[in-house]
Amino acid sequence: MKSFKKAATKLGKEHFVRYASVVGDFNPIHYDLDYAKKLNMPTVVAQGPLVVLLALDAIAAEGGLSNVKGVVARITGPVFPDADLIVEAHEDGSIQISDKGRLVLTGTVETK
Repeated sequence: MKSFKKAATKLGKEHFVRYASVVGDFNPIHYDLDYAKKLNMPTVVAQGPLVVLLALDAIAAEGGLSNVKGVVARITGPVFPDADLIVEAHEDGSIQISDKGRLVLTGTVETK
């Protein structure tokens, strides 16, 4: 996989709600601000698999999705609505997503 660094698609709260309805993840932390604040979050948070899809979207935009055999990813921090996320991929297959320097995803892409 070739190396790149690029801005991810910006996600708003409406994306979290739409994703929840598609996959059946109705945990209120993804759409209910009062609930999120009770859990000491400043706002609602994105679903982990949705964040992984941002990494795959960036890989696809770079023309590398057809070579992807598998992905292993770990969410390392919450993703909030309208975050300025940066996706980085490296030739060794490592990927990461960060929000203003705060790491929110690390992982590895296995290629064919």
